[in-house]
Amino acid sequence: MAQDIVEFRTGQFSSIFMTIHSPSLTVIKRALNKKLKSSPAIFQHTSVILQFTPTLEKVNLVALKTLFETFNVHIIGVSDWANHLQKELIMTSGLALLGKSGELTDILPEPRCLPVKIIHQHVASKQVIYAKNSDLIIHGNVEPGAEVAADGNVHIYGKLLGRAMAGVNNNVGSIYTQYLDAEFIAVSSRFLYKDNIPDDYRQQAVRVFADKDKLRFDFLLKDERS
Repeated sequence: MAQDIVEFRTGQFSSIFMTIHSPSLTVIKRALNKKLKSSPAIFQHTSVILQFTPTLEKVNLVALKTLFETFNVHIIGVSDWANHLQKELIMTSGLALLGKSGELTDILPEPRCLPVKIIHQHVASKQVIYAKNSDLIIHGNVEPGAEVAADGNVHIYGKLLGRAMAGVNNNVGSIYTQYLDAEFIAVSSRFLYKDNIPDDYRQQAVRVFADKDKLRFDFLLKDERS
C-alpha cells in the first residue's frame, strides 16, 4: 500500500499531528488537494502540530507553512526534532519549538480512578468539557461547535452534533450516543470527520470504538433493528 504523503492523526483533545513524507512542495500540494476533495472538513481552519522527520530537512519550512495556510491549515509548531541543526531550521522558519509527541503521556502520573464526570445539561457551542482519568456522561445534547473529551468513555444521552473524543490519553474508551451526527469523533487517536462517518450510522444510537487502526461502529439497539 502506498504511503500517505500527508498524514494526519489525533493528539490530546482534538489537536492534529501531521507527518510529511515527501520533500517536494508540488507533491505535498497535490496530496493536500486530494485530501481536500475526500475530506473537506479537515481544511476548515484546522490547527496542526508538524512532526519532524528526516524528510523535513530537505523542505523549505517557510514555504511549507505558507502552502498549508492556503488550505486553511495552521501549523502550531514542530515536535520531535532531535538535534541542533533541526532546531535551527525550525527557529529560522519562525515556527514554534515543541517537545516530543510522546512526552506528554510520559510525564503524566499513573492514571487513577476518579469519579465519573456528569453534566446535567446541553453542552453549548464553544464549550469544552474534559473528564481526566474518568468517564464523561452528558445528560443532553452536544451542540455544533461544542467539544467533549474523556480519558475513558463518553456517554451522551442526547444528540452528538459537535465534537467528541474518548480514550484521550490511553487505548481504552468508547463513545456512546443516542444520535450520531458529529462534526468530529476520535477514540484512542483514531478519528473521523463528519464527511467520513458511514451513512448507515448517522442519526442512530451507536457505540464508536477503536479496532486496530480504524474506528468501528455498533448499533446500541441491535434487537430493535433486527
